[in-house]
Amino acid sequence: MISLKKFIESKPEESLKTMCESYRTTLTAVGISATQICPHIGEDFHRDLANLRDQLTPDAGREMVAETGKQVEEEVKKWGESASQYFQQTATDVKEIMLIVAESALAVGERDKRYARQFGEFAGQLANIGNLEDLGKIRESLGKSAHSLKSCVEKMVQDGEQSISRLRAELSVYQSRLDEVERVATQDPVTGVANRYKAERQIQLRLECSRAISIAIFDLDNFKQVNDAHGHPAGDALLRQFATELRAFFRPTDLVSRWGGDEFLVIVDCGAEDVRDRIEPVRKWIDGDYAVQIGGEARKISVHASVGMASCRPGETASELIARADAAMYEEKVQRRKVSQNQPKTPLRPGK
Repeated sequence: MISLKKFIESKPEESLKTMCESYRTTLTAVGISATQICPHIGEDFHRDLANLRDQLTPDAGREMVAETGKQVEEEVKKWGESASQYFQQTATDVKEIMLIVAESALAVGERDKRYARQFGEFAGQLANIGNLEDLGKIRESLGKSAHSLKSCVEKMVQDGEQSISRLRAELSVYQSRLDEVERVATQDPVTGVANRYKAERQIQLRLECSRAISIAIFDLDNFKQVNDAHGHPAGDALLRQFATELRAFFRPTDLVSRWGGDEFLVIVDCGAEDVRDRIEPVRKWIDGDYAVQIGGEARKISVHASVGMASCRPGETASELIARADAAMYEEKVQRRKVSQNQPKTPLRPGK
């Protein structure tokens, strides 16, 4: 210690120069550390210390060193006050956020009673954190609360996925039941084709969409005689075969339906210019002999059908369209009755 004092006294200028360099280095280190601790206010502090450091040139006198020391002291004090205010404000902001999260947790707990207790405890933890003053303790408590919340949320997600899986399974069952109800409500039980309800609905829907459609009504001539001579089971079998023949001849976009009794209505996706070309081949094919099982043996039953066609007109209603087709079918039936006695029987077609 005595030797150092003698060295300073013997070489005052060299000692002052060494002290200034150490001072400059210290100011640089303090500025960097302040920036790392709190970047928001540390940068200004670092810049101010750098300016003071630059004042300490190698030839600075004792007065300059002393004055710089006072200025450094003021800057450190000012930075300390700013840092304290900043961290206090940060802690206040964190507390406000915790209170908001706590209120949200309670609201979630109210919506899902299964987790009300867990969310209530979590909200209590956040409220306690709001009473802490030390930011380190706040951070530690938040870490523990976050872990607790994560476990609770993971449990909720797992339960939610299981609930969704069960709900999907139930919806699938309900959808199957609805499909079955829809099928029963729109399908003719005897022939398996669409029933009158579905046909009427489809005609209305297609007219509302301004689609060019035509309809054809097929009526089996003298079908009552089949029922009277062979019984209703034979008549039902004949209707099923006739419906199968119609379905085989039309496209999937067309709709074959049993209109009622021995009448079938077909909705054809085409206009007036094409409907006759579509229906005439069907007319030739469906007339003829059908093989029906009666009393354990096959019997041939001759079938002839009258057909009435109509294509939609602008502004026409479904009822008006159906009425025109029905009138055309009835007119053909009357004409066929007049010549029925003179018509030769059509031979049994292949596959019938």
